[in-house]
Amino acid sequence: MAARLDHEQVHAFAIMPRDRAGADVADFARSAQLGDADLLLGRFLRSLSAISDSILVVDDDLARRGDPGLDDVSFIDDRVIRWNDLQSGPDRLTRLLRTGASGYPLNAFICGAQGGHAFRPPSGPLSESDVELLVREARAVIHSIYDAESFLILVIDQELKELLETHTHAVDSAPES
Repeated sequence: MAARLDHEQVHAFAIMPRDRAGADVADFARSAQLGDADLLLGRFLRSLSAISDSILVVDDDLARRGDPGLDDVSFIDDRVIRWNDLQSGPDRLTRLLRTGASGYPLNAFICGAQGGHAFRPPSGPLSESDVELLVREARAVIHSIYDAESFLILVIDQELKELLETHTHAVDSAPES
């Protein structure tokens, strides 16, 4: 995935507290409200589900293959991958983001074939070709920010960028001193 991000244009969107006039390093020390961040991300995911057959994939940073209670998950080597269709609804998707990983760090991906049907990983070990397909279908990467209370969305897809722009407004960087 990192190689793909190096070769494609990436646009970053952050869910930030409403009262911030500019973006600088100090902004990332101030907490966003958890419910607001989930609501805004949920709205984006709901809008995306209306225009695209996509899935939300979460890389569980704590669970490992062989841990008890890992039914209906996929594995990449010993890593646990959880996912849901975007059609699942925003509450279920934000719950997956909050419970499918600790949030430190959160590595989640919006995956789907443009104009086609998204690949749905099978339960159990994924083949190398399955993993490559997921990477090719990645359209955005979601990371946690503000001590895992909010989100940074890295978009590598023009359609998603345009959709996010309808839900956001630009924040110019603070002038350099």
